[in-house]
Amino acid sequence: MAFDGILLSALKDNLQAKIIGARIEKVYQIEQKQLIVRLRQQNKNLQLLISTDAEGARINLTNLDYEFPAYPPDFCMLLRKYLKNSYITKIIQPEFERIIEINIEKRGKEYKLIAELMGKYSNVILLDDKEIVLDAMKRITNKQSSERELYPGVNYHYPPGQQKINPLVPQNKFDFLTAIPADFNQASFRAVMFNFRGIGPYSAREIVHRAGIESGLNYQDLSRADKESLAKSFLNLTTLIKQQEYQAIIGLTDHKLDYISAFPLNYRKVTESKRFTDFDEMMDYYYKNFLKNKKLNHSIREVNKVVNNYLQKTIKKQEKLKQQLADSKNAEKYKKYGELITANIYQIKKGSNEVEVTDYYSSDQSKLKIKLRPDLTASENAQKYFKKYNKLKKSVKHLKREIAKLRHEEKYLNQVSLNIEQAETLNDLDEIKDELKDEGYIKKQQKKNRKKQTARLKPRKFISSDGYQILVGRNNRQNDQLTKKIANQGDLWLHTKTIAGSHVIIKRDTAKDVPEQTINEAAVLAAYYSKARQSKNVPIDYTQVENVNKPKGAKPGLVYYDNYQTIYIDPDLEVIKKMTAD
Repeated sequence: MAFDGILLSALKDNLQAKIIGARIEKVYQIEQKQLIVRLRQQNKNLQLLISTDAEGARINLTNLDYEFPAYPPDFCMLLRKYLKNSYITKIIQPEFERIIEINIEKRGKEYKLIAELMGKYSNVILLDDKEIVLDAMKRITNKQSSERELYPGVNYHYPPGQQKINPLVPQNKFDFLTAIPADFNQASFRAVMFNFRGIGPYSAREIVHRAGIESGLNYQDLSRADKESLAKSFLNLTTLIKQQEYQAIIGLTDHKLDYISAFPLNYRKVTESKRFTDFDEMMDYYYKNFLKNKKLNHSIREVNKVVNNYLQKTIKKQEKLKQQLADSKNAEKYKKYGELITANIYQIKKGSNEVEVTDYYSSDQSKLKIKLRPDLTASENAQKYFKKYNKLKKSVKHLKREIAKLRHEEKYLNQVSLNIEQAETLNDLDEIKDELKDEGYIKKQQKKNRKKQTARLKPRKFISSDGYQILVGRNNRQNDQLTKKIANQGDLWLHTKTIAGSHVIIKRDTAKDVPEQTINEAAVLAAYYSKARQSKNVPIDYTQVENVNKPKGAKPGLVYYDNYQTIYIDPDLEVIKKMTAD
């Protein structure tokens, strides 16, 4: 949900109290939309997050861990060039807009890092001391906008704004009431939202609610007393903002996000209000529990849609080829027709539509009628049936080969679908997308710039109760890597029997047999990270890794194995939690 100027004011005041005077040590850019600015303040390391993501534009100090790309984008490199070893001197929110200006000083030179946090129009811009744009995260040329340009060398101007009043300016009821046109003829909450800058619909409704007025009631229909109550409610809230008396709070309804605010929204009838002592803590909680999952789930749906489309096509092709294979099983019939025509060749006259012959191949030597083409001789009709027989015989081999390929592809796509559903982070999903691009399921984009590589994710790591390291693959390519390169001779390999799932490896550092308890715990992991996560009594095969082989030309993650044993186990998340995941 988009933040309004009130919440941004609280975040600004929070940052002012914590990072004024901090030294900027390094800048990272993640997924083109987020910056992490590493700070040093009073012998402490801090991370300032600035996100321009359309669904979660925000700015706060974060304690969350982020994966940084191996090659920083150009904008990130420019920020490092100008801002490394600089100091933050001031943070302002100009005219209560959804903009944060961070003033920075480096060796006598001044810079401004501007964070425009406006939903899909969010951006980050670096200015010099003359307010010339050094660069922007999202450049805007005159072809993209006739109102405002943002690229190196142009003068910086604020985004085009509406003619609204800074809500911190009115000092009394008269100032508030005269700011709203006398002929304003819309709902009361809109009178607040449309005439004062930085107040979103949720905050505007709360101001009206605290005044004891129905938010949908037309402003024109309010009595003088109602309007004065509205003014009083408005001024009470702006006084709290000026005095920085905020309350970091998230409203939940049935464990789902209802609102995030710098004040309780009493008009929202939530089932739970989660309060925080710190705005940074609230923002991390918001991202981790709602925004991150929302983005991840959206991405999972999008990628799964592609895979399921190919999966359905593969299944339909198989059904079609299986029907052709069933038809091809009639090949022997046509061979028999040719041989019976040849045996009776001198009895068949040209121009006949059919011939009745004795079926020497049947046990009762019954009569059989065979259709003929009247324009062909008996010999030519026989050859026609032999030709059809040979064609069908050849097609049987071809069809069986194609059906086997499609089954192989179906098995692979089912495994990919499972990996997508069980992806825990966007980085997990990115690796799966890379795999699908390499396999030709997603079209690769041609990029002029060098490929920006990120460090490959490592397998999931667990420690058994006996102290053995257990590794679990996150995707098909990692399954191959885990089984064929990371695992050593003697390590144990586990996998669900005939069910899509991750490869699991028990690392053996000694020649001792792996304890039964560790095998059972690894089997729990194999069952949990499989299509059978919600099942009971899941069959798990295990064998030494040298008994696992990959067919030549097989798709990622697909293997065959022998000399294995099978155990039956229930997926148990509580057991997994005790194995101290890495």
